[in-house]
Amino acid sequence: MPRTTSVRSVLAALVWLPLSLALKGDSACRNSVCVAATVENDVVTYEVTPMQQASGWVALGFGQHMTHTHSVIMWKNADGTTTMSQRYTTQYREPEPVSAPPRVATLVKPKGLLAYPKNVNSFAFQVSANKTLLSSSQPEEQLVFAYSPVTPDKDAASSLARHMHVGYLTFDLTKDFVPQKTPVTQHPKVDQGTNKSYKRVEKFIILHGFLVSVGFLVLLPAGSLIGRYGRAFTPKWFKFHRLSNFVIAGPVITLGVLLGPVVVFEKASFRIHFANTHEIFGLVLLLLYYAQVLLGRYIHNRRNQLAKLGPITRPHPPLNILHIICGVSIITLAFFQVRSGLTWWETLTGRGPIASWALPLWKAWCIILPLAYFGGYALLPRQLRQEREAAYTRVPGAAEEARAEGSHLLADEEDRS
Repeated sequence: MPRTTSVRSVLAALVWLPLSLALKGDSACRNSVCVAATVENDVVTYEVTPMQQASGWVALGFGQHMTHTHSVIMWKNADGTTTMSQRYTTQYREPEPVSAPPRVATLVKPKGLLAYPKNVNSFAFQVSANKTLLSSSQPEEQLVFAYSPVTPDKDAASSLARHMHVGYLTFDLTKDFVPQKTPVTQHPKVDQGTNKSYKRVEKFIILHGFLVSVGFLVLLPAGSLIGRYGRAFTPKWFKFHRLSNFVIAGPVITLGVLLGPVVVFEKASFRIHFANTHEIFGLVLLLLYYAQVLLGRYIHNRRNQLAKLGPITRPHPPLNILHIICGVSIITLAFFQVRSGLTWWETLTGRGPIASWALPLWKAWCIILPLAYFGGYALLPRQLRQEREAAYTRVPGAAEEARAEGSHLLADEEDRS
């Protein structure tokens, strides 16, 4: 009996051996989208699976960027049918349908080459293989993908909602394809290159993340804490507040944010436009920071001018309150921005977490910083008392400036006479 079982096993292996040797292709998952590609008889079958229950539309493009790239876009309709649309664009706007693409795609039934969880939709199409690429010394095919949870109308020329996820993949279709039997998780990661040395673009990403994290989540909070606690003890708190929030934080934040476009424009990167909320809110945060600095300078200069005219009886006008609210809002948004940056690091590089301590530190800081800042309001009675006493303190040089201004006015009167 054992001998019969062994013979059957050998026969089964012989049956599958030619198929496994003939099947070439590659697969990868990135940013909740999985793609598998196999080559058979000069035909490539691409299987694309968004790892979301609300699949909407998904696109796979043959190139490195969205522009000047022919793409195949697919979505499920309410009646169970699948719509496929081949499109092309030369600008960063919605691709237009093309009637005669260089590689005509044909919808086919997914083979289930990768194991997926239930309730996800897989799409598959076939195109002719790029023989020139397959026979080259570097047979790496550059692919870009995009995904949106919004389902278009059934018509292949329907308008598409803006994509939610984008990414790029590099496939080697000349190697043996290995089917995956273990189900892919809901948030797959690309494992290739985890232990390799950092590329140029990855070094820029690390420097970008370090600078903006220090600027927005260390230097700005330090300035806020100086303002919250310092004003309750000394009128000289503003010098240190300005040093942290502007003199030091300004160059750090500006350089850190500007490194974002450097990453985007890097040849090794796959996007050269605002493709996601992380990039959009990065610019928004920078503009909010500059507006906050200008508002702070105006408030401080205005306060000094009023102090020369007499005691300040309204130490907290509306603009001061707005300055505080803006500061807290900027730091709060920065927390979310840094968190999305940690996620995008894994998405863009295909590596694991940038550091094992990064996410735990972020979570701890989310708790420590608010407690430290809002706990400082316990000193509010002391702060108000200090401000009342300082309101009647003589401003250095105020009398001299008043006399100079008075002399100037008298000279003007004499000239008129």
